[in-house]
Amino acid sequence: MKIIAGLFVTALYTIFVQNLVMCSGLGMSEAMRVASRPGTFIKFAFMISGFSTITSLLCSLIGSFTSLYTSYVVKATVYAVVLASVYIVAAAVIAVFTRDKELLGTLGIAALNTLVFAVPYINDTANYNLLRSIGSGLGAGFAFVLAAALIGSGAKKIEKNTKIPEIFKGTPAMFFYVAIISLGFMGFTGTTLF
Repeated sequence: MKIIAGLFVTALYTIFVQNLVMCSGLGMSEAMRVASRPGTFIKFAFMISGFSTITSLLCSLIGSFTSLYTSYVVKATVYAVVLASVYIVAAAVIAVFTRDKELLGTLGIAALNTLVFAVPYINDTANYNLLRSIGSGLGAGFAFVLAAALIGSGAKKIEKNTKIPEIFKGTPAMFFYVAIISLGFMGFTGTTLF
């Protein structure tokens, strides 16, 4: 029970306190793009969650079995190789079982995402064990889902709002909206801006 609680707490911490999309801007462009295309939202969110979790798990396993890599460059290279390997395996599985070209394109965007690449490094920095790394990976995926859902909801309201001046309609209004939400998430972190 203690193991599951640790995994769950780490996932919740990653979703709300260390939301990499809202607090760090990692994967923000993908979140905004996916929020505007509800048809790909579920697939993309599932892929982000899967890549974050699997990459975190594999990098944690590699880190626990070897202490060979201590420099940032070597760690980044290991993380990139693990992420590329997971992408190649996933792309091969999808290519064998389906001929959906759009799914393969979405898979590439989801895998080669700054959010997915940052999760193993953050896990290493926080000295997460294997289960907490899995929780962090799941939390990063759900954090992306939460961010994209909030952005999508706000985009609909912004589009319907007639009081927004013409010069601010569209992308400028969306940036203001995302900045305000990001400030709210930054409040959970306990850090000060000034």
